Amino acid sequence: MIRTIYSLVLAGIFSATMLTACDSGPVPVDPADTSVGVLLIAHGSEDSQWTGQVEVLTAEVREEILGSLPVEDVRLAFIDIAKPNIASQMRAYDEAGYDEVIVVPVMIAVESTRANAYMQYLVGIRSDAGQMKQLEKEGFEVYYPLARISVTPALNEGNALKKNILRRVEALQGDDSGDDMGVLLVGYGDQAYGQQMQEIMEGIGRYLKIKSEIDTVGYAFAGDLVDYSGEPVVEAINEILDLEEEVIVVPVLLGIDKMLQVNTIEAAVNAIPTSSRLRYIPDSVLPEPKVNDYIVKVVREGVERIHQAGADIVGEVLTPSQLD
Repeated sequence: MIRTIYSLVLAGIFSATMLTACDSGPVPVDPADTSVGVLLIAHGSEDSQWTGQVEVLTAEVREEILGSLPVEDVRLAFIDIAKPNIASQMRAYDEAGYDEVIVVPVMIAVESTRANAYMQYLVGIRSDAGQMKQLEKEGFEVYYPLARISVTPALNEGNALKKNILRRVEALQGDDSGDDMGVLLVGYGDQAYGQQMQEIMEGIGRYLKIKSEIDTVGYAFAGDLVDYSGEPVVEAINEILDLEEEVIVVPVLLGIDKMLQVNTIEAAVNAIPTSSRLRYIPDSVLPEPKVNDYIVKVVREGVERIHQAGADIVGEVLTPSQLD
């Protein structure tokens, strides 16, 4: 069976990389000789509604991918809390004799502690004895996959996330003018990768200002970063209320987790004395057809590069701009 070798380049921003074959004109790989699997990976949550939304997404893209691409299976794994875990799914692919596994981070951003310090090691694209022992101490099952692994960009690299936020802002705005409205984006946050998360929020904000009538956009974080406190949300809402008559509050969160959308963000909204000036729905990015389309797109591109690569060809890095 023909096997291609990829060199994973992990310098710089990891979320901006995807593997592709060199342009030296290798003999294309016969799809019949290469078995390809897809593994969607999400963070995980104790909230069954959150995990259920990710499971529905997986079922939907699985049907489309298997029906339109030379992929033999699509699986789902969670980094933490929920099951199945990454090790069990990678082991299943190895036991079935798969040559290639395309990993799709179903995450707002792949530049995060869970992705960089956990996912990259658990899927086998990074290896450090100290970190692997630490993962085992924390209760993670460590497995060294035999299949070759490539990783696609996360959701923030395409336009699906921005278009999703715009759609939800417009739904809350309704037919009213946005001239006297501001938007507050509420994300999960990350202690180690705060700058990257801020850049994502600022990018969404610039997009909203271009695509809508709204000129004031702020952001706050409500997850582990602030111990699930609603105080940063309250402060950010009040800052926007000093500038605008009303505030549209939108969670930039993959799925619905009661701890976040209800106990933290909604509680913060209700704590505002003039809460009638706020518009909020405890929703999430999912479900979103554009996210489905984006996942199918990056998987299709990953499959094409696998099949275009020749034997023993070393890969190169593909930047997000080249994905468009």
